[in-house]
Amino acid sequence: MSETPASQSANNHWAERYADFVIRFRWPLMLLLLVVTVITALQIKNLDMRNDPDTLLPPSNRYVATNLYAEHNFGMGNLMVFTLRVKEGDVYQGWFINKVQEIHTRLVELPTARASNFIDIAAKKIKFMGADENGLVFKRLIPTEGISEDSAVAAEQLAFLKEGIEGNPVMGPMLIGFEDAAGNKCEFSDRDTKNCTAKSLYIIGDYTDDVKEIYLPWVRSVRAMMDEYGEDDRFELLVAGEPYFLAWMLADLVNKWWLFVISLAIVVAALWFEFRNWRGALFPMIGVGSTIILTLGVMGFSSFKLTTMMVLTPMLLLAIGIGHSVQVTRRFMQEQAKGGSCEDAARLAISHTIVPATLSIITDMVGFATLATVDISFYKAYAYFGMFGMLTLLFTTTSLIPLLMITFPGSNAQMDEGGERAWEHKVGGAITNLLAGPGKWLPIGFVAVVIGWSTYETDILNGTSEDLMPGVEKGINYSRAAFKEQSITIQQLERLNQIMPGVISVSIPIRGKAPVSELCTETPFPEELYDIEEPAEKLAQCKKYEAELGCWDPDPCGAQGIFNDAEVLADIEAMEEWMRAHPFIGFTGSYAQYIRLINMLLTAEPGEKPQLKDLYIPSDAKLRSIDPDDDRSGDEIVQLYNGLLETMTDEGDMDSFVMSNWNEGVVMGFINTMDPKETHQVTMDIQQYIEDHKNDSGFGKVNFGLRAGPVDDLSSDTNELSVDGPDYIRPAVGGFLGATEATREVAVDNWLAGPLLTAAAVFVIAALIFRSVVVSVILMVMLFITLYAQYGLGGYMTRVENWSGNLAFHLQVALSIAMGLGIDYGIYMISRLREEMQATAGNWEQSLENTLNTTGSAVIISVIVLLGCFIPLLNTDLANTWGLGVYISEALLIDVVTALTLLPLLVKWLRPKFVFGV
Repeated sequence: MSETPASQSANNHWAERYADFVIRFRWPLMLLLLVVTVITALQIKNLDMRNDPDTLLPPSNRYVATNLYAEHNFGMGNLMVFTLRVKEGDVYQGWFINKVQEIHTRLVELPTARASNFIDIAAKKIKFMGADENGLVFKRLIPTEGISEDSAVAAEQLAFLKEGIEGNPVMGPMLIGFEDAAGNKCEFSDRDTKNCTAKSLYIIGDYTDDVKEIYLPWVRSVRAMMDEYGEDDRFELLVAGEPYFLAWMLADLVNKWWLFVISLAIVVAALWFEFRNWRGALFPMIGVGSTIILTLGVMGFSSFKLTTMMVLTPMLLLAIGIGHSVQVTRRFMQEQAKGGSCEDAARLAISHTIVPATLSIITDMVGFATLATVDISFYKAYAYFGMFGMLTLLFTTTSLIPLLMITFPGSNAQMDEGGERAWEHKVGGAITNLLAGPGKWLPIGFVAVVIGWSTYETDILNGTSEDLMPGVEKGINYSRAAFKEQSITIQQLERLNQIMPGVISVSIPIRGKAPVSELCTETPFPEELYDIEEPAEKLAQCKKYEAELGCWDPDPCGAQGIFNDAEVLADIEAMEEWMRAHPFIGFTGSYAQYIRLINMLLTAEPGEKPQLKDLYIPSDAKLRSIDPDDDRSGDEIVQLYNGLLETMTDEGDMDSFVMSNWNEGVVMGFINTMDPKETHQVTMDIQQYIEDHKNDSGFGKVNFGLRAGPVDDLSSDTNELSVDGPDYIRPAVGGFLGATEATREVAVDNWLAGPLLTAAAVFVIAALIFRSVVVSVILMVMLFITLYAQYGLGGYMTRVENWSGNLAFHLQVALSIAMGLGIDYGIYMISRLREEMQATAGNWEQSLENTLNTTGSAVIISVIVLLGCFIPLLNTDLANTWGLGVYISEALLIDVVTALTLLPLLVKWLRPKFVFGV
């Protein structure tokens, strides 16, 4: 039973006036909404969808800044891997080598390819490196025209190739994979002792950041190549890499467009089931569709860089909007079924629902707004566009739907169908009877089970001030966050991780503390410097003239830059040896490795096979340890080797490891684990190694990584590596490992603070709007039950190591959104309870039953529709959208149970004046 128009006007004066206004001017308002919708629809084509961890995360984060610095200066930031594994025999077969070269050429021809950084047997920079009586020998591993069809010539070419690969301990592990008789991976260094066979060749491609702007056509070209070469049953083709992963996420979303059609069909079916007429099924879709178009149009107009996770925004708007639509449509048809005119039914529907709708939408907007406090681009996108979409729902659902009902009144039979359904009375009566007797302990027991389960999964009883819920992993497995475990993309990645040294990159930039000066071109240093034999004295004099002339003369004083310093290279060598021995690091590479290789080649006598014992940096300390009487200068030897490499290599061949000023370089590595706990551990271990060795003779001259951002302003990175103190910040690493650690830092900072901020804002707003602290407390109880269950789900996903669903930063956005959704039901229920208490003169049981019959049934329909909306999220190969769907679906199920059972109990026991005092 509902209030009369007179009493409604007295209690909701502004709502009645608003209803009168929109009904009076319904034609101009509907026309205005139509025009605005059409205009914004024209902007949808400008949507900028991309997946880029560097733009997702805050540029001020040290890991993000370090990653960008390494990418901009050395490349190797957008790596893609093609692995070809021959099924019969070994890789040294002419047809197989030519196939690798053919694929290499196709990959280089793709847009944005950085050909000079490719690493494979056909790459320009990868050469046979040897020595003869005339010195160093650098040659291409395979002829540009491929392996000859002449068997004798081919045999010579393949033997040369084998010697070039397997005789290069520096680059060999990144070119070829070995397996034993059982098919298990052999380490490159164990290939001879364990009787291993060369079975795989790798193509590591590098692409510029411009690839992110053409992801869809680019990845479709890659997939076409995969399909083409995958038809050859003589070899196995495996593909992975950051640009391929991120681009295919976008393509998979586009390819699964039909799932969204299924979702819409489920929504229409649910609406038809509820209202049994075309108006009830169509008008809510029109209203919500208008909101979605408006929001997508604003996204396109703003040119905001969006990710595949932003697909949740239109789905949430559809889900939340249908919830509001069901409430207002249900109310209109109930009033119309009583025999009133369409205008009276619309007036009552609008005036009765506009207040709870406004309160619900405000709390939803608060939930979105708190996301804007996190410095993550897609959090901000959720916040801005979510708030805009929520605001439009006031007009497109609560207002537009009743206006459409007036404009298209339907038949008398349809009006009669607007009454309450039999199932609604059964559900309402059953819940009322349940709560009136001993059955009221069932919802209490349900909540106790949820809290107990969440306590177990989060391990909160063993929490500390540093980690309140140690059972909930906040780190990210990027691959599993991108794709589900059963997807072919993940299966290939895991297979690659079994074959290759590792599939996650790490880069450690190294910069000389002392800047380099320009070379003296007009005024050379005095010739007397050539006569100074004592190194320390000569260096002091060179520094003196450098200060006077403002330039540097390398002839008497030697080359500048830390990569001309043997001590620095020796410390890099030691760090790489430590890294290669780490259980989670499969391979490393740096410019120091080339110096080691040149030393090994030139130390061997002409005609003799180089020895691995000579694979070292010829620093002063190393030379003296071998021969105490060796008085050669390590720096001079290194500078000689640098000159030889410059002469023997092409321009750009070494740019991925060292800059032309010789004062900046990078150590690259590949991590052989994707487990978020292990990737965090290896990051901490690398930083600890740097910490332990920061004052070594070589490392005391350099800075590692960055400690602040953004990358285009290094002035903030002034914290010297060798200086300790309270403000000291450990330097970051780059590569995909750096991006992984950045997400962990962001997640740890926000996993609890963000939701608590949302809860605090909702508490204050609810208390002000309802003018009742008790009502606000009731809503907070509901909110915290849902939130704690979300943390419990995160703990469960961690325990079973389902890294597609652990509570990493990309899924934490679900927490605030789910909290906002849950509050909606509570607001509608409390508002309707107040209304029914007025109408029944304070009869609690009758008021509760009427509320459950009407608003309660609408809540059930809303949840069914909401769950239907998440079908696309749960059935694509995308793990991040699957995770969001799982978290929000869990929250919805808990919300509907607590809203229909626990909330009435709390209202009855706490008796807030908002409900009982009117």
